[in-house]
Formats: sequence, structure tokens, C-alpha cells
Amino acid sequence: MKSAHYYIPGLFCLVCVLSHVTEGLAARRQQTSASDGVSGMNVLLIIVDDLRTSLGCYGDSIVKSPNIDQLASHSVLFTNAYAQQAVCAPSRVSFLTGRRPSTTRLFDFNSYWRVHAGNYSTLPQYFKEHGYVTMSVGKVFHPGISSNHSDDYPYSWSVRPYHPSSEKYENTKTCKGKDGQLHANLVCPVDVSEVPEGTLPDIQSTEEAIRLLKTVRQQNSSFFLAVGYHKPHIPFRFPKEFLKLYPIKSISLAPDPDIPKNLPSVAYNPWADIRKREDVQALNISFPYGPIPPHFQRLIRQSYYASVSYLDSQVGQLLNTVENLGLAKDTIVVLASDHGWSLGEHGEWAKYSNFDVATRVPMMFYVPGMTVTKRTQQKIFTYIDPLNMEATWKPPGKINDNPVELVSLYSTIAELAQLPRLPDCPVPSFHVDLCTEGRSLLPYFTTSEEETAETVAYSSYPRPSDTPQWNSDLPDLKDIRIMGYSLRTRDYRLTLWVGYNPETFETNFTDIHAQELYLVKTDPNQDNNVFNASVHYDFAWKFFGHTLK
Repeated sequence: MKSAHYYIPGLFCLVCVLSHVTEGLAARRQQTSASDGVSGMNVLLIIVDDLRTSLGCYGDSIVKSPNIDQLASHSVLFTNAYAQQAVCAPSRVSFLTGRRPSTTRLFDFNSYWRVHAGNYSTLPQYFKEHGYVTMSVGKVFHPGISSNHSDDYPYSWSVRPYHPSSEKYENTKTCKGKDGQLHANLVCPVDVSEVPEGTLPDIQSTEEAIRLLKTVRQQNSSFFLAVGYHKPHIPFRFPKEFLKLYPIKSISLAPDPDIPKNLPSVAYNPWADIRKREDVQALNISFPYGPIPPHFQRLIRQSYYASVSYLDSQVGQLLNTVENLGLAKDTIVVLASDHGWSLGEHGEWAKYSNFDVATRVPMMFYVPGMTVTKRTQQKIFTYIDPLNMEATWKPPGKINDNPVELVSLYSTIAELAQLPRLPDCPVPSFHVDLCTEGRSLLPYFTTSEEETAETVAYSSYPRPSDTPQWNSDLPDLKDIRIMGYSLRTRDYRLTLWVGYNPETFETNFTDIHAQELYLVKTDPNQDNNVFNASVHYDFAWKFFGHTLK
């Protein structure tokens, strides 16, 4: 494996690392002129867990997200950005290495890409090797085997990644029920003063990120700071005061709460993870199709929205610190989610699918000198309290509707910071440490949509069987028998479910289990599968047969 450039054995203090690189970075900054654009920019990467496009800046009229909307008003916002797999570890490894899951060979949570696939350089590692102090707060890489139980430290990070001490209580009995007892529930509004340690993980992450920003600002060091927020990931454990934003009487069901008639059974996910929660178990819901009682559906949707507003308050505090420290003028801010989440659409309550609601993510880029060209005395990032906000919504700065991919984050952020351009990966690329399978999105920052070629976004999801079973949502690699390959254009979503060999990592495109085709202009919720094998097979093979082998 590669050695980490600024790993000092036995010395993990941030100040020590900063002092190690400050002199060279200061010299590099002095050589950067105004005409160099964004050269030498810092990077703040905000990664959110399970956040779908339920935000004001994406046209949602229910969710209160004033701080993220404010960021969007000064950013390039992509309305059709898609994850490469709708589950945490595979998605994060994909966009942080710039490789697709078919290359990282991570479809579950149980392998480390440097050992299992190739010694791929990561996005933070690339910045670290170019003189940046790289720092991780919260859930950036997925913890556990998929990041070597270290969040890929020391390869990716200059200092040990920070995880909130209160993380360990997320799935424990901290939710007060109607019986006055504590439970491990799905719906879990809390009095923060009463929970263990008197805090929540995302609050701790914001506090640590602010501390780190103050430290690097004092040292005048170029930095790459990634902050990973837990909410709105389940359980919906959030400060109870955010419920007042969403009275239960105002919460509607999903527009398509029933399972589509033409949905192949292999495409359905039975949301096994939420069935493990005590409040859901008490409902005695049949497996695999449910349904969840309407009242509890509304509780889930209410709690998701409240979790988003709680998240927004944390993002707002973080961005306000960027502003107050004078960093807004030389810090690229990127916000994205690892994947979406179903809130009853198609009768589903999780990610684990290839539908837009599970794969589509918010993604926006704030770039000083590019998305904001003139600074006035007015602050860009002023904290807005979602609990006491006035109706002063601002539209996004620039909107792009082209289908794009999360795997493009790596090359785009590196190019925005004017680091050496990443080479495109050859096929295959298992032996190549540094390359990207994601196309840089920089052309979309400076050209109109009419001037850019139509693009396609690819996603995939594995299944152990043709019909739903308890491990359908998240099968171990050894149990995968079918892979659902999906592509999204402006006009349609096409998905093929085909045979897969988990030992050889080979796909058999002649072993077709099911097909889906949705015309999204007339069927935006993707409820009417119009695939006809005799008509569409050659069309499907054109896209999948050679691209995703």
C-alpha cells in the first residue's frame, strides 16, 4: 500500500500536523493570484445520510430547510443526481474512490476495497498528497470493515477521524413510549437534555467541525474537511421541538402508496430494517408487503421531515461558522447525500432499490469566484433557525437538470480546486491506483444545458432471489444471485435484473430475470412499468451489454 504523506507515527495531534504543512501551504497561497480563480481553495464536503430531495430548494413545499436552501441559492444545484447504489457503504466507497461498485466490488458492508479490489486512492487522500490537511468528522466513510475499521486512516486523513461519543446510543432504548418506558423505536423524538450524555451525534459533529475550522483558520492552513451527518437516517431520533413544524394533521401519505401492478417482485424491497424497531413490531405487519397502517405512515413521514429540519439547523450553524471565520471567500462547499429514502412510495419504506426515490440525491456546489462572483457587505451564510424562520425562500443559484452521478464528486472537486486532473480509468482498472470512472461536472458550471451532450446516470442493486425474503434489502456478497442494473436519462429509467455470480463477479446478461421501463415525463413516480421484452430487449442490451459487464 501507499504510505501516507503526513502520517507521523505516535503523533496524532492536529496542531502538530498543521505545523508540519503550514509553511509550504502559506508559500503556495502567496503564489496564487486573483486570476487563478479557485486555485488553493479549501474544501468543506458535507455528506448527509439517507437524505432524499425533500428540500425547499428542490421544490418541496412542506419541508423547512432554510439553511440548505440558502447554500443552494449561491450554488450550482443538480436536480437529477444519482447514487450508484442505494445503500450507505457501497455508495460512499464509490464516490470517495471515484469508482463504481462493480469496480470496488463492494455491494454490502463486509469488505475493504484496498484488499478486496484494488489500492485505490481516495478523494481526501488526493488532497492530502497535494499538501492539504484532511479531516473527517462523523459518518463520512461507512464505519466498520468497509473502511478497515479506521475510516481509511491514515491513508485518507491527516488526523484520526472523529466520531461522536453519543453514536453508541442511536439504536438503544432511548425513545420514551406512551407507557413511559424507554424503547428502541423507529419514531423517536427526544428531549435532548434527557438522553445519554445530554446530546445527539449530529450536534457533537457540528461542534467538532466548528472547532476544527477555528483551528485551521488560526493556522492559515489549506484544508479538506468532510462532515458526515447521521440524520435523517433511521431511527428518527431528533429533538422533539422540530415536530411543531409538521402537525400530524397536515401530513399526507405518499402519492403512490400501493405496490405497482407491473412491478417485478425482484425489484421490491421489504424494508426489513425498520421491522426490527419495537414500535413497528408492535404493529404486527405481515411480511413482505405489509402494508403499514396509514396513521403510522404519517408518523414516519412527519418524523423524516422533522429530522431533515434538525439536520438543516446543524448545517446552518456549520456554514455560519465558515462565514464568521472569513472562510466563505476561499472555501468550496459541497453538499450531497449518499442516497435517497422511500417514504411509502411503491409501498416501500427504505432505500435498497433502483427507483428515483432511492437513488436520487441532492447535490450542490458553492464555489467562490464562480457560483458567487461578487461579495457585498451582506453575509452569504447567515444562520436561519428553522423553528423561527420567516418565509423568505430564495431560488437556487443555477440549476442543471442533466442526469449526473455521485461518482463524479471526486473528479469535480479536485478540478474545482485546480489539482492535477485525474486520468480516466481504463477497462479494467483494478491495477490502477489513481484514476476516475466519474466524469467531471465542471463543464456544467460554465455552459448551458443546451450546449452539453445528453448524459446517463447508472445505478445498480443486488438481490439474493427473485422474490422478497429477509435478506433482500442487504444480501451478503456470497448470497447475491441477481443484479439489477439501472440507467436514468432525462426521459426514462430502464432496469434489467440479470444473473450474477458472486464468486467471479460476473454478470450473465442472457439470464434475464425481470425488466422495467418507466417513461418519467408522463410517469414521474415510476408506477407504470411499460417494458415489453420483444420490443425493448435490443435497446436494453445496447446500454448494458458492454457497459456494465
